[in-house]
Amino acid sequence: MQAIVFDFFGVICSEITPFVLPRYMSQEEAIAYKADVVEEADLGHIDLPEVLELLSKRTGASAAQLLAEFWACVKLNPEVVALIAALKDRYKIALLSNAINPFLRQILARHDLERLFDVIVISAEVGVTKPNAAIYQRLLAELDLPAAQCFFTDDNRANVSAAQAQGIEAVLFTSVAALKADLASRGI
Repeated sequence: MQAIVFDFFGVICSEITPFVLPRYMSQEEAIAYKADVVEEADLGHIDLPEVLELLSKRTGASAAQLLAEFWACVKLNPEVVALIAALKDRYKIALLSNAINPFLRQILARHDLERLFDVIVISAEVGVTKPNAAIYQRLLAELDLPAAQCFFTDDNRANVSAAQAQGIEAVLFTSVAALKADLASRGI
């Protein structure tokens, strides 16, 4: 392996919408909202201010209040961050994430995380989301590596399966301990 690729939300950082949306709508409404609005945002068709405005209209909460709630949900996993820092000396490290523009970049900047990654591919910046094969091909092109030399972890089974279909060694993220064991079993 020459590159280790991490998803962001659900791996390096807590998820956001599963915590914010249920405060304002039923689970069914949250699933529909995520499928409609969040997917459009992840594709880069609408940005964070537009997402907040749409959510504000739907919930009655102000966009500022919603943004504060989004930020309150940002909880980095220090063990994953430390693992990435430890791996960086020996491997190319990449970030592959479905995310709203510019929220993920703001999180990375606020927590000085960009320095940890050799390659960052964010769905809203490239106009394609996981699990679409095109985003994995974009990642491989930016890494300038064949799929067989890359390892990927994500908390979404569909994204893991899609990476595997592209020839990338991929595992479902369930915990830092399990990820370390998965890496160790591959000599990483």
